[in-house]
Amino acid sequence: MADSETSRTLPAITRRNKDADDTAPKNLPYRIDRRNLLPIAGRLLSARITELDGRRESGPTPVRELWPRWYAHHHHYVQSACLRKRLASAMLRAAGDLPISELNTVGDDDAVTFRSLAALHGIAQLNVGSGQAELKERQKRWKEADQRLGYSAVAALEQELAEQTGVLGRVMLMAPVSSEIEIAAKLNCLIVTYDPDLKLQDAPWPELRTMLKDLIRISGTQNPKATARMADDAVETEHDVSL
Repeated sequence: MADSETSRTLPAITRRNKDADDTAPKNLPYRIDRRNLLPIAGRLLSARITELDGRRESGPTPVRELWPRWYAHHHHYVQSACLRKRLASAMLRAAGDLPISELNTVGDDDAVTFRSLAALHGIAQLNVGSGQAELKERQKRWKEADQRLGYSAVAALEQELAEQTGVLGRVMLMAPVSSEIEIAAKLNCLIVTYDPDLKLQDAPWPELRTMLKDLIRISGTQNPKATARMADDAVETEHDVSL
């Protein structure tokens, strides 16, 4: 697999040239709903948070410094998760089966699943003869496919990024804020962490999504040029979806 697919380089969020917005649309999308709320929030926050005053006194790291790091890790995590899923399908096509074996216990119709020869050998009263050979063969094919496709490396990177993103998110939710855009950043992190598909219907999740939408609208009104960078990419929908 190409080295770029498993690269640990995180996407940078940097300050932009003030003239970069001249040809961009001037307003947020007319409709913000569950289908485009998080992409819009991510693009607006990327544009606005780097414009905040970077000077600070000693003390806890503020949200304006933490959110870009968290968002970069989260973005890379999502990319790694998508790549890992694609590679998992490719692994199954290449190897034929998962590296597991199912055997029936003596006198019982229930099957026991084994993922290693050690586990198989540790259970008594099993007909392990054919199962052992089958498991060895499956593991061999799986290992060969993994060496070609790099599935294990991507899965390990996904797990590492998930842990790093979680740590940064927990730190950010406790960090001090000094502006509405930092409050929006905290709320964005909270929703992405606990309601990534924007489907939770029990309180307070619909209310929190509405609050994020309100903060995005306010921030966009205050700085329309910053929001223009992402207006073209926002996902428009035919029918409104309740937040």
